[in-house]
Amino acid sequence: MGRVSGRAVEMKRICWLIVAALLGACTPAPQFTDGTGKNLSLSALTGKPLLVNYFAPWCAPCLREMPRLNALAAEGQIAVVAINYDPTTPAELGQLATRYEIKVPLLIANADASLPFPRPGALPTSYLLDSEGKLKQTLVGELDQQQIEMLRAAASSLSH
Repeated sequence: MGRVSGRAVEMKRICWLIVAALLGACTPAPQFTDGTGKNLSLSALTGKPLLVNYFAPWCAPCLREMPRLNALAAEGQIAVVAINYDPTTPAELGQLATRYEIKVPLLIANADASLPFPRPGALPTSYLLDSEGKLKQTLVGELDQQQIEMLRAAASSLSH
């Protein structure tokens, strides 16, 4: 076996650094920050239908629908998350959850997030995604009990 020159060792090191950088670039950028400050991506939430709800604490219809969203999430057929529409901090999310008895995970959408739905123009807005994270339905306005029933029916057809 021959000796490896210092130049060859250095080239090997550079190649591994390039491979590591490329593999790191393949990791999806975090799209959300949760109430504990942890970053997560939408792909971490796939596996069952997901309802992504945009809300704001100043939005009365948003707060009125939260008990219905809490109940829907508790059933377990559909995962539910709520995204605060306004800029906020993880600590403020925790305070909102306590103040308004929000049981679903509260998230902050990162500015550079590439999501399968647009930032809503009206609140509340909910996006129903299938178990693979593909947008299936957009619901604008307060979700009433009839719409919650429709979501349950849609979720059963979206599950794998």
